[in-house]
Amino acid sequence: METRDLEYVLAVETHGGIGRAAEALDMTQPALTKAVQRVEAQLGVPLFERTTLGMRVTQAGAVFLERARRIRLEYEDAIKEMRGIQTGEQGMLRLGYSPSMPNALVLGACRQLIRERPVARLRLTMRVARELMDLLQAGELDLAIAPLPRQANPALVSRELFTDRLAVVADENHPLLRRRNLTLADLTDQQWLLPSSHVLIRQQIDAAFTELGLPAPILRVETDFGSTALFDLVRGTEMLCIAGSTSNGAQTGLRPIALRPDALDLGRRVGVMSRAGAYLSPLALRMIGIFEARMQ
Repeated sequence: METRDLEYVLAVETHGGIGRAAEALDMTQPALTKAVQRVEAQLGVPLFERTTLGMRVTQAGAVFLERARRIRLEYEDAIKEMRGIQTGEQGMLRLGYSPSMPNALVLGACRQLIRERPVARLRLTMRVARELMDLLQAGELDLAIAPLPRQANPALVSRELFTDRLAVVADENHPLLRRRNLTLADLTDQQWLLPSSHVLIRQQIDAAFTELGLPAPILRVETDFGSTALFDLVRGTEMLCIAGSTSNGAQTGLRPIALRPDALDLGRRVGVMSRAGAYLSPLALRMIGIFEARMQ
C-alpha cells in the first residue's frame, strides 16, 4: 500500500462520495474507485458502503481511517524533520491563538521571531480554544497559545505560561461601573455579547446562572469571537461581554465591572500547546522559548 492510497480513502471519507473526492483530487472517478477497491482488497474488508446520499464509512472502515490519519500525520512530520535536517531550519511556523490572548504577548513574540529569523514565515490563525485544539490534532497547526483545557488532553502537549482571570466588561460609561460588589442577580436584566453555546466559557456562564436559579443571560449578540474587533459592538452600548483581564479591552473603551470575587469563576491557565508526538521545528522551539522568556 502506498501513502497516496491513504490520501485517496481519506478524501472519500471527507467528501462523502467518489465523485466529489475525485474532483478534489483532480483524478477520474474510475481511477479513484479502483484505488479504493485496491485498498479494500489488501485489507480484506470493505471501508465504505454506498447509500442514496453517497459513501458511508463501515465499522471496519472507521477503525482503519483513524489509523490512516495518524499515519499521514507521522509521514508529514517525517518529511518536515528531514527537510529541517537538510536546511537547518524550518521556514514556516503555523501559529494559532485565542482572541482573548494579550496582543502584547502574541504579536510581540511574533515580532521578535521575525527579527531573529529574517527568512522565517508565519501563518497566524485566530480561533477559540476548542477549534485550535482540533486544528493541532489534525496537523494543521504547529503551535497554539490559548487557555489550557481543565482536563488534560492526551493528544496534546501543554506548557503553562501564566494564569489569569477573565472579566465581565462593559462600555466605560455603563451604569454598572459605578457600583461595587455586584452579584449575578444584579446582571439578570443586562444584555450580553457572548460566544456560541459550544464554547466552554459560555457554558460556564450559563451554568453559573442556572446554579443560582437565575434566568439565562439575555443574549443580544452571539458570536464565535473570531476577532477582537467585535468589542466595538459593545462600545457605546449597555451590553456586557467577556474579555481577558490582561488583554485588549482597555484599548477598545471597555472596563471590567466590579463583580464579587465569588460571583463567577473565570480563572484560567494559559499555555502553548502542540500535538503529542509531533515534530517541532527549530522555529517552533524558538517560539516556545520566546513565549516562556516573556512570561518570566
